[in-house]
Amino acid sequence: AFAYFNLVRAFGEVPLINFRIYKDEDANKPKASVDKIYELIDADLTAAEAVLPRAWGAVYVGRLTWGAARALHAKTYMMRSNWQAMYTASTDVINSGAYRLDTPFNKVFREEGENCPESILELQCTANAQYPQSNEVGSQFAQVQGVRGSGQWDLGWGWNCPTQLLADAFEAGDPRKNETLLYFAKSEAEAATMQPNTPYNEKPIAASNVVNKYYNKKAYTNPALRSTYSKSGHWFNIRLIRYSDVLLMAAEALNRGNISDERARDYLNKVRKRAFGDENHNITVSGSALTEAIWKERRVEFLGEGLRFFDLVRTGKGTEIQGFTANKNEVFPVPYEEIRFANGNWQQNQGY
Repeated sequence: AFAYFNLVRAFGEVPLINFRIYKDEDANKPKASVDKIYELIDADLTAAEAVLPRAWGAVYVGRLTWGAARALHAKTYMMRSNWQAMYTASTDVINSGAYRLDTPFNKVFREEGENCPESILELQCTANAQYPQSNEVGSQFAQVQGVRGSGQWDLGWGWNCPTQLLADAFEAGDPRKNETLLYFAKSEAEAATMQPNTPYNEKPIAASNVVNKYYNKKAYTNPALRSTYSKSGHWFNIRLIRYSDVLLMAAEALNRGNISDERARDYLNKVRKRAFGDENHNITVSGSALTEAIWKERRVEFLGEGLRFFDLVRTGKGTEIQGFTANKNEVFPVPYEEIRFANGNWQQNQGY
């Protein structure tokens, strides 16, 4: 279900392989409809929800749970605008009492925040003396998003960089801004004029030809661990589904499904209270204004986590993306090699 959900929302129609493969040609099948792909996803998640436990013992931290399956199911319903099913799945997770927003936002994406009470689905990564940089036990999540510098600041490839447009999306005084944007300089002289980044008091120096303004602080690693293992951060866990996502899914389902704006505001304001640390920033609007408030909250809460593109597509706001063409860029092009390997069984997506 997890793999096919990523495939169907990225590419639309894809081959449906739900049988054992013995030879390469066994997998050479025509594309299945989007509806057929979601039938498989629903069946898989329903089966998982029936057998997975609510929690595992500490020795099995990170193993899939009922909550992970149910929350993922809610996300699949959200992509399909199925408000009633999305509401039921998300509130099932909320009412289970298994997850909380106890962890301050500035701790969630630090190493100390791994597998915190709001973690629903989190990919476990590690590094050790034998495998300091190996993908056998870790990932390249932090490496590909790290500061593109040199020497001490050669921390990564510099992908997924927030723009000034995204920085401006935060409300004045929103603490999440400084916990999402990693500020950097392009020279020692410039670094001397800037405030250091919390919590490690660093002033990263990027390559002088870097054109972006920020890096993704949600992939910012502990310098003590960098000196112990490597600068690539292969130990950095990947947060895939957080409890705040479930709360905002429930809020959107309640609002857009015309179920209860009052309860929608309650879930939305729980996320805002954790962010701001008070109730002075509560949202009080209803109807379409509340819908917009929920979408804006998703933007700033999950900035840098890979959710924004799909939120824009499903809400019909894809044209807000520079260069986006409607009825084309809602899905990605199928790689040419895959079409070639399929020997005519696959066609390119519309418009490519």
